[in-house]
Amino acid sequence: LRACGLDPDVYQGFAWGMGIDRIAMLKYGMPDLRQLFDSDVRWLAHYGFKPLELPTLAGGLSS
Repeated sequence: LRACGLDPDVYQGFAWGMGIDRIAMLKYGMPDLRQLFDSDVRWLAHYGFKPLELPTLAGGLSS
């Protein structure tokens, strides 16, 4: 942290990650991650999501 110009007595570290939402963003070419959480059913349908349908063990995640 010191090499980045941060005081290690104040800051303990940093974190970043690649969650499922970011993977979906990359897969579908979405320009803005916030659109996933807007709850606009028309937008979700445009990308092929069925907002009220839950995945099942029989159908899997892709059905």
